[in-house]
Amino acid sequence: MLLADVAASLAASPGHRGALVKWVDGWAQRSGLTAAVARRRAARRESAVDPDIPCCLIVAVEPARDGSGEIVVRPWLNTVPGHWDPQPGEPATTTLDGLGEAVERALQQGARLWSAPDAPDRTGREQPAYVEFVLPYDLLNHDVAGLRFRIGHGRPLPLGLKYGVHLRSLERMRTDDAVVRQQWRDRWHSLRRHGVTVHGWTGADAQRLDAWQTALAGEAGRTAVVLDAPADTPALEALKAAIAEGISLAIWDRRGAFIEERREVVTAVFASVPIAAQIPMAIHRLRKKAVDPAQSPDLLGRHIAFFWDDPTRLVDIHTDDGDPADEEALA
Repeated sequence: MLLADVAASLAASPGHRGALVKWVDGWAQRSGLTAAVARRRAARRESAVDPDIPCCLIVAVEPARDGSGEIVVRPWLNTVPGHWDPQPGEPATTTLDGLGEAVERALQQGARLWSAPDAPDRTGREQPAYVEFVLPYDLLNHDVAGLRFRIGHGRPLPLGLKYGVHLRSLERMRTDDAVVRQQWRDRWHSLRRHGVTVHGWTGADAQRLDAWQTALAGEAGRTAVVLDAPADTPALEALKAAIAEGISLAIWDRRGAFIEERREVVTAVFASVPIAAQIPMAIHRLRKKAVDPAQSPDLLGRHIAFFWDDPTRLVDIHTDDGDPADEEALA
């Protein structure tokens, strides 16, 4: 009944909205819960709106790791901007090659449920919905922003052209380690309050990972890392260490070593926005410019990986080990 009441508030058609409200009111009256429903409605109206919470599709991807090459894809949709209340969708079993189609299906559902069209961000620019991929360490370098999706009968387009595409950590989302979670919240708070301070990475750091993590652990004010692609062992171990230390913002060039010329682009992106909350939109604009056919295919915007892992926007990713289709929580 409560879900129907929420659905009524999101219905695009006045007739549909009225029918749902009438049904909920009738049910509440028969059950003696009219006052309780009224209190719920008042609480929803009065709850604080956070302008940094978008309409969002969260896609958790977990490999079967049984030699089959299959992955389990679990989607959640946050349909009301300003409020975080992601609702689980149907899980699907596919392969990495089929991930784009699974995302496309979830986006079609989102388009029906999202309560409003793209709204301006703090700068007045139109803000797209986010698509956030919650991935295990070994998939974080996968080109999810380049996944193709189709609108109607048009040609397939890269996901990053229309949506803000972010990476998140499956292992950290799932952890029950209180220290890891506290460090995550603390670094995020520092990022939001004080902005970006990068913990650097050079080729020489690959030979001294312990010292690199120790330096990061001792500098609570470091809020971001800019790395080489985590496709080789040293960079991947560095990213794992950064995640363990609470880092929520990481950027790398998926092609491999992050050369200085391209790092300067990232520095310019950070400098282009007055607050950290606007970084996702700055990355989105960088990607949109880069996919222009007139632009060089070597532009960083086509290859940038953007890790943006907000500890205040979680999904319940703890699941059973059985068949995902049988998981009651996601039915």
